[in-house]
Amino acid sequence: MKRLAPLTTAILAAALAGCAATPRAYNPEESRALNLARAGGIYDMDLRDSEDGTRSYNKGMLVPLLDLASLATSFGAPLRHLSGNQTFLFNATDILMTPDNPSARPSLMGWMPASMATSEAQAYEQYVNLVDQAIRVAANDMALSATKLSNVETPEIDGHPLMLWSIESTEHGCGAGQCVVAYNIKTPNRWKSPAYVEGAEPESYNIAANHPENYSRLVFRQSDEQLSFPVDEFYRTISGALPSWMVVYFPPGTVTQDGEPLPYPVLYEQGQRLMFKEPDHE
Repeated sequence: MKRLAPLTTAILAAALAGCAATPRAYNPEESRALNLARAGGIYDMDLRDSEDGTRSYNKGMLVPLLDLASLATSFGAPLRHLSGNQTFLFNATDILMTPDNPSARPSLMGWMPASMATSEAQAYEQYVNLVDQAIRVAANDMALSATKLSNVETPEIDGHPLMLWSIESTEHGCGAGQCVVAYNIKTPNRWKSPAYVEGAEPESYNIAANHPENYSRLVFRQSDEQLSFPVDEFYRTISGALPSWMVVYFPPGTVTQDGEPLPYPVLYEQGQRLMFKEPDHE
């Protein structure tokens, strides 16, 4: 995997060091989507605003196509208790991909109010419960059958296991083993919250996107070649069921709408899909 150039690494490290002491101030010359992404640790310059939001990613750095053949055998043994389709689907998802640039990977970011937990461990459990609850709400609102696969052994990220949900819907082409939601929560860090994050407190348990491997993510995958599941609606519904201080970012090509992948990056906040549009055009 290609690594960041030394100069780029130095610049990124300096930016992160500066942001560690104080929360990022809102930049009125950037979109709300970009302000939230930057606050959540997506600092690389491949992501930026554009006039209409459709040219907000460096075309030379688009997420590469997945090598499904190699990813299908990326684990030493199949995930236990999953069907063949589910195992392949899970291995083929980009849930385990770790591109160098944070803007190239789906990321779940949050600023849990410090009053909600007494420790990082408790904050982690709170985050897991909130995501599970949001998936249940989305499944109920969209008339889906959702089952958390609690008896499945999965790889760990930052010492915590990946979580899997099986989604079934005859209407949307999700038969048994065809649709999966995979997510993980990194260990939260005690930090300060940006003032423009809705519902946050000055102190928070933060999950950010800047670490090369230990970042939180939430990804839906469908094995059906038709890609008929309304992924954008699903993400919007989940976002609306999450607390206002949690947002989800997706790079180009990772969200489908009407069966077609969106060729531009998006961020979901409080049930809304935000685009990276220059403020004068929002």
